[in-house]
Amino acid sequence: MRRAERGGISRRKLETVETTFRKRLDGLVKSVEWVPEYDVGLEELRIELWDGILGDESRFDVAWWTRHGYKYHYVESTESDATDEGSDRLQFRFGWEERPGVPDKHFHPPENLDAHRESCVRHEDPKRVTLAVLKCWHTAATAGDPAKLNALADPP
Repeated sequence: MRRAERGGISRRKLETVETTFRKRLDGLVKSVEWVPEYDVGLEELRIELWDGILGDESRFDVAWWTRHGYKYHYVESTESDATDEGSDRLQFRFGWEERPGVPDKHFHPPENLDAHRESCVRHEDPKRVTLAVLKCWHTAATAGDPAKLNALADPP
């Protein structure tokens, strides 16, 4: 589905995402940034956390479109990032978009961001999707195992 068919970025849905992160993670939210700005060409909501799956800090870049779709892109710096230029970072992405040949609701795993696997997140409401993504993240973070990210059955 082309971006024009998805509509523009939904501020209302991203406000729901921000509120859900703040309420659910109670103190783990380090900062919230509207990129580029809330009133100027909004593209995504960037939420930095004080914790990660393998590292000490992480970030979610979230976009919700007005007509259809979302993305929750996770980036985490690892200890080796500080010492090794160009080192790998832990990344994954949950998304919802219609594209031929891939599941509408899909998961891009850390080991291959180009892969489109069926997502365990089945919801379409911003609050429930956010809760599901956070449940997946928390499960992986508690175990210290990124392989658990897409392993839950229809969270939350």
